[in-house]
Amino acid sequence: MLVIKISLLIFRFKQIIAFFCFGFVFNTLTAQVFYTENFNNGCPANCLASTWNGWTILNNVGGVNGGSPNNWFVSCAEEGITPPGCGSSCIGDACLHVGADPGAGGDMGASFNETGAANATFKLAVSPLINATGYTSNTLAFDFIAFGSSACSDDRAQLRLSADGGATWPVGFQYCLTSVCCGACNGYSQGQWTVYSLALPAIFDNNPNVRVGFHWLNNGNGSGTDPSAAIDDIRITSAVPLPLRLIDFTLNKENNKIKLDWTSTSEINFSRYDIERSIDGMFFKTIGSVPSKGNLVFAKTGYSFYDSESNEQISYYRLKMLDRDGKFAYSKIISSEPSTLSGQNLSMISKVVSNGVLTTTLKSTAATSINVEVFDVRGKLLTVLKNKTLVEGQNALSLNVYSFSPAVYILKITELKNNKTNAPAIVEKFVIEK
Repeated sequence: MLVIKISLLIFRFKQIIAFFCFGFVFNTLTAQVFYTENFNNGCPANCLASTWNGWTILNNVGGVNGGSPNNWFVSCAEEGITPPGCGSSCIGDACLHVGADPGAGGDMGASFNETGAANATFKLAVSPLINATGYTSNTLAFDFIAFGSSACSDDRAQLRLSADGGATWPVGFQYCLTSVCCGACNGYSQGQWTVYSLALPAIFDNNPNVRVGFHWLNNGNGSGTDPSAAIDDIRITSAVPLPLRLIDFTLNKENNKIKLDWTSTSEINFSRYDIERSIDGMFFKTIGSVPSKGNLVFAKTGYSFYDSESNEQISYYRLKMLDRDGKFAYSKIISSEPSTLSGQNLSMISKVVSNGVLTTTLKSTAATSINVEVFDVRGKLLTVLKNKTLVEGQNALSLNVYSFSPAVYILKITELKNNKTNAPAIVEKFVIEK
């Protein structure tokens, strides 16, 4: 008996040593915010961006300004709205935005003049110096509206990054900004507030000389596109280790309820799991919490959670994993699907995006064929899979979405009969995270 206990003790000791030697392999990464900017200066209108918190405005960047160019302002003339909200008059949440020259209409929110060459504008709003020393695997995110040239050529906003304190703004670190509209994109509708997220290149890791810039260009040709652009709630986060490895996270339906199951290991100094649900895959709320059971380095621990309020509407789920030090990380997003649509043989059991692949499980009441299409939120067809054969029962379907940018997309699956589509179709959203 003594020999057995000693052997067990040696085994546990080896586990602990292995954790300190290789524990980083199992850590889940979470985000630590080290830079924020909310632009809340209390100004109702006409406060230039160069008067706020170390921001500057550079002129004639990429072209020559006209005699009455537009300008960057920080005020609540364009209200900062939580995405996916639409524009609002001043309530108190100021933002950075492009407005007209003070002598030609002034700051009326994200709206600019483009009556002719006098209004040509080539201006770069530049952040103060951002010190990223000690931070790696960084991500930049902000809220924005920007309905401009789809080719990023004129009447448009552009994110620019500098790794040398603003001495250079390389072309490789320039990103066009375009959001959807609140209503028809007819040149007059206000833009819809949208979240932009970018994993910063490695050159910005551990770098004390980071600057973020927003470039506005309208070329003075007399033909403008309204609105201009607005930026709010900039944040830069760094990946930090969380003492946990999430092995799997799955969803099933039991007795008309959604059951979530997951397995983890390496729960060292770990606190709990918050279960979050969303109806659109973007905005989540907490619906429950499960405390950590605690385990040793190589032990696996299983968890389950039932959503008592699940219904026939599609729902998205994720886990917020929190340790005892306040750090947290999110799991991948999984989704439930409504029951079989009336008059149709198909239903969707599950849908998961992982490692650049969208995997769905379909249930068919009979052998059939389908067309599969993926659209962006504007309705543009991105990929199509035609005449996919299904057998009676469950079918696994995989689509390569590795090249897709982080966003919400629409999946449409239509049954075929005699090589013709048979409505109704399954139409559901899915989310690709950064």
